[in-house]
Amino acid sequence: MSRIPKTSRATIVGLATAAAAAMTIVALPSSASATDITTPAGYEEYLNNQVEFGVDGASETLGDFQELSSSDQESFMTLLNDPQRGQELGDFLSDTAGGVIDEENFETQMTKETEGGDVVLTAEIDVKDNVAAPDPDDDLSDPSVTYKDKTITYSVYDKIFGVKVTRVTIGVNYRYSSSRVSKVYSGFASHKNFVPFSDFSHGIVSKWISANPANNAHAETVWQGTWAGFDWDARQRVWADQAGFKGGYLKK
Repeated sequence: MSRIPKTSRATIVGLATAAAAAMTIVALPSSASATDITTPAGYEEYLNNQVEFGVDGASETLGDFQELSSSDQESFMTLLNDPQRGQELGDFLSDTAGGVIDEENFETQMTKETEGGDVVLTAEIDVKDNVAAPDPDDDLSDPSVTYKDKTITYSVYDKIFGVKVTRVTIGVNYRYSSSRVSKVYSGFASHKNFVPFSDFSHGIVSKWISANPANNAHAETVWQGTWAGFDWDARQRVWADQAGFKGGYLKK
């Protein structure tokens, strides 16, 4: 685990995420291929179809999968077909970190390995400074106070033999001054899914500012999905303040 102190500036660079839209990648129907999709040849054909349809990220996943040896591709498919992968997504946050989360002292979990390291779940926090236009809710009583806008996203990737197969993201757009978070514009969620026999969806994305003294911008949603017949669900949350303090979790 790595702790992100409240006074630090953003140092974790994640994958740039489109902050305005939730993205859903729909698996092609099984009838689109005459090849068994649970085999390396069938999965490669599935990914090729995703690339042809212009699905973002499909080319990277296909290229990484093709670089695996034949034996690793067979092992990859065994792990991909295992519904335990869905359980791992729902249980990304270690059990020892369960219960009530104290955000001010929470250590954001950034990685978790299973299957002897062949399956790795990795979290990334991405920080983006936005152009700050005037806002009617700004307090203009003190002309020395300036306002800025920021987007924070917290993503969890599932990689098998280094190949990205899923990603779930939660993000929050907010406004702040040097002393506090003044407004949360919106929260958003998105996902990528290159597992043809799984399905992801999320509920309403909630947004709020926590009470003083924390004064953090928040966004949260609940994911539900199936993986090879296994139903899973998990709550994903991200938070951040004006000084660079930030964190997130994915847990039941």
